[in-house]
Amino acid sequence: MKWLIGLAALVAAASLGVAAYIVLKDRDPVPADVRACVSKAGLEQARSSGALGPARIDANDGRLRVVRRWDWGRTSGVLLQGPRKDYAVLALWNDDTPSLAAGDVGRRVFETPESFPAVVLELPASGRLVACAEKQ
Repeated sequence: MKWLIGLAALVAAASLGVAAYIVLKDRDPVPADVRACVSKAGLEQARSSGALGPARIDANDGRLRVVRRWDWGRTSGVLLQGPRKDYAVLALWNDDTPSLAAGDVGRRVFETPESFPAVVLELPASGRLVACAEKQ
């Protein structure tokens, strides 16, 4: 009977250890930290193409381009701007979302901003998005 209690205790301890490992390994604070920073800066997350209206023409014409990239480990980010550089869009992605590493990134972000952990428009571009990205 004692060995049965010992076995149950061992299994319980192993289960807790595995659960802690999974939670800590999968922890990715970057999206939450960036969203908090941009919110504090007075910017809001774009959840639809309509929220990215100023980028519409550039995205449709293929002129919404990546001007900067960040890699924070599990999460990566891109800063997009049109040719006039009068606005900026910060988009984050990770393994669970479509990649923004190559291709027509501007169109992909514009058409499906809800697919990414964070997409934020800054109008006019003043460096607040870059400052939030650089904090990571």
